Amino acid sequence: MSVGRRSVLLILLSVATLLPTRSEGFDTIVVNIVLNGENKGEFFVNAAEGGDFLVRKEDLRTMGIRDPSGKAVILEGEPYLSLRSMKGLAVAFNEKTLSIEITASPALLPKMTFDLLPPRHANVYYPKDSGGFFNYGVTYTDGNSSALRSLDVANQLGIRRGDLLLLSDASYTKTTTEEKFVRLSTSITYDRRQRMDRWVFGDFFAASGDLGSSLTLGGISYSKIYRIDPYFIRSPLADFSGMVSLPSEAEIYLNGTRIRTEKLAPGGFELKNISYYGGASAVSVVIKDPFGREQRLSYPFYFTDILLRKGLHEYSYNVGFLRERFGEESNWYSHPAFSAFHNYGVSESLTAGFRTEGTNDRVNLGPQASYLIPNAGVATLSVSGSLESGGGGGAAGLFTHGYQSKGINTQLLLKGFSKNYAIAGEENRTEKVRFEVGAGIGYGGTREFGSLSLNFDATKKYEGQDRRTGTITYSRILTANSTLTMTLKNIREQISTNEIFAGITYYPWKDLSLSASYRREGEADTETVQVQKNQPVGEGLGYRASLEHADSPVAGVTTVNPFVQYNARHGIVSGEYRGEFPDGGGGAQTYRFSASGGIAYAGHAVGFTRPISDSFGLVRVGDLEGVRVYQNNQEIGRTDKKGRVFLPDLGSYYENQISINDKDIPIDYSLPEVVKYVSPPLRSGSFIPFEARKIQAISGMLIIRLEGEARPVEFHEVRMTVEGKEIAFPTGKGGEFYLENIRPGSYGASVGYNGKTCFFEMTIPESSEMIVELGGLVCEDLR
Repeated sequence: MSVGRRSVLLILLSVATLLPTRSEGFDTIVVNIVLNGENKGEFFVNAAEGGDFLVRKEDLRTMGIRDPSGKAVILEGEPYLSLRSMKGLAVAFNEKTLSIEITASPALLPKMTFDLLPPRHANVYYPKDSGGFFNYGVTYTDGNSSALRSLDVANQLGIRRGDLLLLSDASYTKTTTEEKFVRLSTSITYDRRQRMDRWVFGDFFAASGDLGSSLTLGGISYSKIYRIDPYFIRSPLADFSGMVSLPSEAEIYLNGTRIRTEKLAPGGFELKNISYYGGASAVSVVIKDPFGREQRLSYPFYFTDILLRKGLHEYSYNVGFLRERFGEESNWYSHPAFSAFHNYGVSESLTAGFRTEGTNDRVNLGPQASYLIPNAGVATLSVSGSLESGGGGGAAGLFTHGYQSKGINTQLLLKGFSKNYAIAGEENRTEKVRFEVGAGIGYGGTREFGSLSLNFDATKKYEGQDRRTGTITYSRILTANSTLTMTLKNIREQISTNEIFAGITYYPWKDLSLSASYRREGEADTETVQVQKNQPVGEGLGYRASLEHADSPVAGVTTVNPFVQYNARHGIVSGEYRGEFPDGGGGAQTYRFSASGGIAYAGHAVGFTRPISDSFGLVRVGDLEGVRVYQNNQEIGRTDKKGRVFLPDLGSYYENQISINDKDIPIDYSLPEVVKYVSPPLRSGSFIPFEARKIQAISGMLIIRLEGEARPVEFHEVRMTVEGKEIAFPTGKGGEFYLENIRPGSYGASVGYNGKTCFFEMTIPESSEMIVELGGLVCEDLR
């Protein structure tokens, strides 16, 4: 026997004498386990013959073996596995360090999963407040001709209670020749947020697809709408996996840009939910092991929002009566009609479904499917047949293909209709289309080159004028704050017409732009210069002013068009002037003045605000005036005398970041939070409180009267009920006590003393002082 082997045996025997023997024939020892280069700590193992070791099955799981299997031995009622019998394991015993070094196949080790979707905010507030709003807008137009004079009034009423939303809008118009009031649409909407579906009762718009029409119906609609959760990914995403045998570091790149760095433990890894709204993309993973060796893995994928994820349904079923002359007549409903589509994610590459629509005398129906061609874009095919009372049958078909990559994109459209193909909506029968063809290719390469696109469209009709259009567009960023756009277009109808456009836009600073352009259409030339300041999200001024001169063989015209708009706290006012002056004198001049606003109800408060286009909110910061309030880091306004400010433009279902400026909070106020994330329902009013409480200390001394003698209650616990909750506070030397932020009022309190309980009442007066001194409180009701 060699010296080294004898030394190991002596060590094992010495350890065995110190530790209990778990089963006859095996020595229980403590060794350090190293698994694929990672130290897993010390474990009890049993040394067996032939240099084998028996390890408790549960300990193997603890080390990181995912599903250990091999020759099992039952010791003291527990299963032990022979390391030598386990497939995919290499075992070495280190005599110097008394450690077992295990090298396991990565397939035996746990898989690490990395979700690349952006994390959702924690503690999002999902309000379901009842509320309402009334929008109004008044526009007066006049000019140097009485025919230009008009008064337009628009209004919209919205009332929400729980998950139900009532919406109704109307318009009133008065000119020198007519006066008209029109009800536009009225509906009740019921959203089921968790299921992401929507019921609509009343007026609504419905579209069945490209081979159908868009209908205005009065009836019932039921739809699956994934945008009810804007953060839900309805389209297929990319998932990739790999394995490492040693502790490593992984750098993840998307189209050459590093997006994440992760530490990898030995075993498998999976990258989940990779998305990039740019068509063909590639993910690369660079893996560096402890010895500095690098391995690069590449995963190409194609993202499109045309397809549905496997197993998802998207649909809309609509039935009712056709709304005729919408916008001109209030209550003209005619024939019964329906419209529907339903798509299903068959796989990550195939989405299939159908579409249909019809009225009392016509119907069309057909299947549709979209398929992801590996590395070659997405193709969509739809066919449809129709039947019409007295008109026989018809057919239609549609094929589209689109491909997009970082540099190149292509589009192809083929659409055809038989002469007798019938759709449910109104159409001009003399302008019925025979077929449409569209094709385009674009290159958006480097910043130095810019982007270039070529497009061709052709429409042929059974009757009426055919049309062909070819367009070349080029754009380029000239400097950090200037861009160039140029377009060349040829239109062929009865005659061939060329159009040329060139424009430069310059951004001297944020929200302000200067632009100049030249356009030639046929034999007419137009030069335009414009300055524009974007409208702020909250209160503030925006404007636009343009000067245009057009020359044609007939005449030249100069047009002046300034516009200004001011967003006030309680509404919006705007004014616009348009003057068209022919070179020979005269011309038309138009003036337009508008005022609009909203009346909102939320949080038991009514307020005047700017028009409400989506959801809205009422922020309240205690009773503090002048506190700045922000929405998504844009200042909206300051609180009024009651600490309130209305937010007229919250995004429904989005996680709106609402924050306040804590520098506006007085030093003697406490503020638990300055940022909230609010996700309101559709067209709803939400109460968003920020609890700003004045810090006010209450101090005093507690005295108990026993047999006519007053004694301080020192070092006892006092219990008091405040607003339905019991609080406790201690007394100190001399019976002194200290409280914070208790509202003025009378509160019942008690204190234990010498095995009994003494009851008393604490009255806190109204005070603006930071410290309210109560003096000595005497407790006499001892029970």
